[in-house]
Amino acid sequence: MGGVDMAKYVYWLKEIRQSDRPAVGGKAGNLGDMARGLNVPDGFCLSAETYYLNLKAHGIDKKITGILEGLDIEDIEAVDRVSAEVSALIEEAPLLPEVASAVREAYGRLAEGKPGIKVAVRSSATAEDLPDASFAGQQETFLDVEGIADVLLSVKKCWASLWTPRAIHYRTQKRFEHELVRMAVIVQEMIPAAVSGVMFTANPINNCRHEIRIEAVRGLGEQLVSGHAAGDVYLYKKNEVNVDLISKTISDPEKGQMINDYDLRQLAHTGLKIEIYYGEYQDIEWAFYQGKTYYLQSRPITTMMDEELPDVDLKQMSGLQREVVDWVAERFPEPIFPIDGVVVKVLFMAQFEAMAAFGFKIDDMDWTRVESGIFPEFFMPPKIRAGLKRFWMYLNLNKTLRSDPAAEWAGEQIYLLDTLKKLKGRSISGLPFEIVMEYITEGLHHFHYFIVMRYNYFSQNRIPNILLLKFLKFMFKEDGELVYENLMAGSDNVTLDINKALSNLAGEARTRPAVKKVITESPPEEIIEGLSGVEEGSDFLNKFNDFLGLYGERETSMGLGGIGSLTWRDAPEVVFGMVRGMMDEEPGAGQARDKVRRERAKQAERMVSDRLSRGIFGLLRMKPFVCKILKHARSFTVFRENSHYDVTRSLHAFRILFTELGQRFVRQGLLTDPVDIFYLSYFEIKEIISTIFHGLDDVNVKALAAKISSRKAERERRLERWRLRNVKFDESEALRGAPVSLGIASGPARIIKDPRDFHRLQKGDILVSPYTNPAWTPLFSTAAGLVVETGGAASHAAIIAREYGLPAVMGVVKATELLEDGEILTVNGSAGTVHRG
Repeated sequence: MGGVDMAKYVYWLKEIRQSDRPAVGGKAGNLGDMARGLNVPDGFCLSAETYYLNLKAHGIDKKITGILEGLDIEDIEAVDRVSAEVSALIEEAPLLPEVASAVREAYGRLAEGKPGIKVAVRSSATAEDLPDASFAGQQETFLDVEGIADVLLSVKKCWASLWTPRAIHYRTQKRFEHELVRMAVIVQEMIPAAVSGVMFTANPINNCRHEIRIEAVRGLGEQLVSGHAAGDVYLYKKNEVNVDLISKTISDPEKGQMINDYDLRQLAHTGLKIEIYYGEYQDIEWAFYQGKTYYLQSRPITTMMDEELPDVDLKQMSGLQREVVDWVAERFPEPIFPIDGVVVKVLFMAQFEAMAAFGFKIDDMDWTRVESGIFPEFFMPPKIRAGLKRFWMYLNLNKTLRSDPAAEWAGEQIYLLDTLKKLKGRSISGLPFEIVMEYITEGLHHFHYFIVMRYNYFSQNRIPNILLLKFLKFMFKEDGELVYENLMAGSDNVTLDINKALSNLAGEARTRPAVKKVITESPPEEIIEGLSGVEEGSDFLNKFNDFLGLYGERETSMGLGGIGSLTWRDAPEVVFGMVRGMMDEEPGAGQARDKVRRERAKQAERMVSDRLSRGIFGLLRMKPFVCKILKHARSFTVFRENSHYDVTRSLHAFRILFTELGQRFVRQGLLTDPVDIFYLSYFEIKEIISTIFHGLDDVNVKALAAKISSRKAERERRLERWRLRNVKFDESEALRGAPVSLGIASGPARIIKDPRDFHRLQKGDILVSPYTNPAWTPLFSTAAGLVVETGGAASHAAIIAREYGLPAVMGVVKATELLEDGEILTVNGSAGTVHRG
């Protein structure tokens, strides 16, 4: 090595092992894996430590500390100045002689016998030093570098890329110490490819896991990735350890296919081996030159939809796992958008974290499908086992009863509202893509903390409710559950507050003839325009907008809402549909309902008090203790409803930020509609932003459009499959479900599958729907009865139905398919049956 110990600084790709990854970074480590068994262009990696050694030798590390002192990262111009100053220091400082000599010697060895060789010089972040740095500006690449002088300069430019404005902002915001930053640099021979392209070992266009998709273009693969050149497409079917050609699409029939069938088959077969090696579906870049196939990069395909995934067998689950599945069925009555995968993961990780804190033993689980947006289909909860700590919670009941969950949650709510205000209040229009994405990531960390707190409160404070219900069933036998629900009816919560506000808004419209006429006779989507042209319409619109200002973050669909789900603010026509139905109420109907609700609670209190004063209960003097449990149970009920609303409205902040990114993608020509961004996963969006940083032309617009189009069609199929999933039901004349709210009601069926159809519900109708959530509950004041395909007695909608005294049956499978709109139904909320006629 000419007297220079290259081993201190240089790692040849073919010699890199797993243990070297901290020194060479993820990208170089991955290339090292491939180079040991595949034809990978030769190259070497300059270790991450050389970056720090060079800075320290020239005193640049101390200069950087001084430059950064007092920096305001919200001052974009100041960050730009700091970036330019630090980058200049790094690029202008000479390399340490021993480092420069090691690079020269390694480059000489690489270039030996290859006149005119060109190399790619690219950075390789070390995961230990740069957590979550995929889009923070640390992934710089320089292509077609020729000669040692340009190689040495490119090395320093890679180091300097650690100090882009984006990277500075990112590390400062994350409070990551700048002096701990390290960057390895790869120098790799470039292949003057005759043909190149990409290979997917699972087809991302149609989501088929049994297909390998190969795309090829003449020349360099950048033309294919950028969409500037149409390529050939070859599809192969995987047969365990072999592949068979399915079809080929030739872009230029006159020139013919770019690679012969034998080489294509070998390429597909190698792709299958790479997939088996990594244990994941792979996105592989390749190049064909002088009869050889070179493999340039392989990375996992992070998102595949639900094609041909196995069904979940409920019989194989424990009781606790089935509880989670039941919770999922209520909270997620339809498949999520891909963008919501990260939210669902945070929700469940937080829930399991809280459960673990209270003594449950929870197995690890693979989040890949959830992250990709494949949920709730095929979701298998991890194994959950109760530990001894859980039983200590029951023994420690007095401590729990001294708490006030509703009041304590209000304190946590202040933290949440402050976080949401900061998220939504930031001026993001002038910030780079990467910084907006960093705000989202930071917000998700806060969201995770918030959800953990909620589940901690929930796990601890639900115990008195469970005990109270068991005690009331013991005292009142089959009437115990009804007594419990009536006792809880005395508690106000945010859902009731919203419904009262909506009722008041309907009352305002009822007293204004011109306003009432527009709302009653206009299509919902035209009401706003119609009101602006009538007497008192503007005043009513001001009140309507005030209402949306307070409650517009309420979700329209999905039990817990979601980033991809519309809110009342996004779809005001949904709110007008509810107002239209509530205008038919008699004046004061809302107050009358509230009075009945409170009277039911008082009557139940008198029943319990009377029973506790007599017999064995009186002798045991249990009344003070039961009253204490009742007070806590009511507080818990308020906490449960209010915190649910807080969870759903917090998601609206993320919707705003992702929609901003979607609008920018449209302006950049990447999307045709901002909301198309909801058909991409969080990780795919990060990858697109990382690609944009390197050059907009590197984003394959055609492939992106095909992916979104495919997912839109697939989502419709998923909705249908999920709603009509194979569940046994009673085929007798009476449809059966869970009795969740007592009473009998008859009326015409009004089948409503979408919140935009709320306006179709008339006074006295039986509301029939695939699901409901708290956002649907204002309809309960108009409906005579309720029939729902999902949910049970503990669902939010069931609780509110009981508050309204609305006969309701839930879990009536396929109700919206088996019943006809307009036919007369009789709903027996006591027996759980629905009869025709």
